[in-house]
Amino acid sequence: HKEHKEHGHREHKEQVVHEETVEKVVYPYVAYVSFKESKKVYSFGCFENDYKTGELVVVETVRGLELGRIVKDSEAFIPNGMEMKPVIRKATEEDLAQVKENEAKSRKAMMICEECIRNLNLDMHLIEAEYTLDGSKVIFVYVADERVDFRELLKDLASIFKCRIELRQIGPRNKAKIIGGLGMCGRETCCSRFLNDFDVVSINMEKNQLL
Repeated sequence: HKEHKEHGHREHKEQVVHEETVEKVVYPYVAYVSFKESKKVYSFGCFENDYKTGELVVVETVRGLELGRIVKDSEAFIPNGMEMKPVIRKATEEDLAQVKENEAKSRKAMMICEECIRNLNLDMHLIEAEYTLDGSKVIFVYVADERVDFRELLKDLASIFKCRIELRQIGPRNKAKIIGGLGMCGRETCCSRFLNDFDVVSINMEKNQLL
């Protein structure tokens, strides 16, 4: 018991020391990136100040490696405690070819996942499938009225694709943002045209818009 206690104390001490020695990476410059057709701008750290508006870059995100576009010239960054993911590199011909290949794989993955959903008789509507740039993960986006038990679906997909699987549920406004549509005004929906974030919609607002 004494040895076990001492061993646990050493492990705790080593963990504390390890956490203290891990330092945040401080980037001297910041790059501004958007993804796909989204207008939302994200900040990424970089060590070189040579990223120009319109250039395609590979960045690290919480989802994995993704291809984005520079929307504003990079500039010097004054450290303010904010953690940033890094720009990995400027996009190469190989990266662009990989994106094309991933688009084809995503369309096939969409059909396979829809078939699995039908076989399991799950009450969920698949919106899109997307591979990360390096192909290490495929993300399936869906909408559902109720909570869905997708454990069996996850097993089936993992056995087919042999890579990491992410199932992400979204709401109706996020669905409209992805697939687009027309509002009651007759114009393209605001959420797919320019809105980046959604504020709370009150019951009065819904009534005023006859929703």
